[in-house]
Amino acid sequence: MELSMENKNLNRVNFIDLTLPKLQDFDKFLGWMVGRILFSTWFFTLWSIKTTAKLIVTITEQAERATHNLLRVYEQLPHMGMVASQVVDTTATLLTAELENVITNLVDAIKDKHLIIVGDTGTGKSFIAQYLAYSVGGTVKVYDPDASPDEWVGLNVVGRRGNFEAINQEMSNDLTELERRIDLRGEHGDKVLAGLDTVLIAEEFPLLRDSVEIASEWFLKHGRRGRKPKQFIIALSQDDTVKSFGIEGEGGVRKGFKMLRLGKFAVTHAKQLKDTQIEQWLKTGKYRCMLDDYPCQLPDLSSFKMFTPRLAIPTPNLPLTTVEPELSVVDDTLKKAAKACLEAGLSDSHIIKEVLNFKGSKYNEGKTLLDSVKRAT
Repeated sequence: MELSMENKNLNRVNFIDLTLPKLQDFDKFLGWMVGRILFSTWFFTLWSIKTTAKLIVTITEQAERATHNLLRVYEQLPHMGMVASQVVDTTATLLTAELENVITNLVDAIKDKHLIIVGDTGTGKSFIAQYLAYSVGGTVKVYDPDASPDEWVGLNVVGRRGNFEAINQEMSNDLTELERRIDLRGEHGDKVLAGLDTVLIAEEFPLLRDSVEIASEWFLKHGRRGRKPKQFIIALSQDDTVKSFGIEGEGGVRKGFKMLRLGKFAVTHAKQLKDTQIEQWLKTGKYRCMLDDYPCQLPDLSSFKMFTPRLAIPTPNLPLTTVEPELSVVDDTLKKAAKACLEAGLSDSHIIKEVLNFKGSKYNEGKTLLDSVKRAT
């Protein structure tokens, strides 16, 4: 028996005849091929440029971040033998050229005037006061009822633990000494007061004014006299209104004081003056403030420790002479002062003569003391 099956799939296949184009038609295909290659090459070029650009941007950003990191390390390296923290911010100094009348020497700017320093807690009021006391030299007395043991180290602090009675008594002594110096100066001239500079620092004066009976009189009388009697007042406050100092209508007293405004008080004062240039200057640099209506550039004092040896104030009604410190009495204070000055990089001779106050025939005694301080450190 024979089976005959029809292959249906074969029946469905139809063959189409394809003929090659003629030679004269090849130019059409050649033109299309060249165009396709050109477009492909152009797209590849654009993709390469885009990829390369992205790579360059990525590498540039990474290099920029690395450079900033290196710069932060570089800024901590010594500069001309000084660590970076002791170098004044030169960027801020360069920008001062954009303003006129920028004060760069605070000590000279307040010559013959007393000073009010206004700023919030932590803005450096106390440290600036110590720096000025160190610059003026002489005897330093601090009125601070809230002072802790580690504040005003090396200085004579009156009124700790809220002892307002002690402050009242000492301020009364200041006024007695002020009148005595005025009489002596009127009789013998300025030479009789030479070397007897006294710096009186009143921490948070509005509080003292409210709590100490004689504080207002103490403030007003010194303000009217200026600094000719060699008693320099530095009043600290967190309020810059004349009411807080009790000098409303006291134009003569106000003229005897310069006001140094720090932080937001400086910016606010610049706004009141409607000087946008000074306002911007204050916001774009460090250690910038306002001394009355003028911009002031302070040095970077953050790495320095200022100490002034405590010298006794001459007793009233006695001949006005400088009291030499006795080593047995003020030995600890002198050592603290010498140690701080050594850390600040001052020379041995400067410390012995100007800080320890050993001059002339007593120089060797001061050198011995300084050597003992060096050995102790």
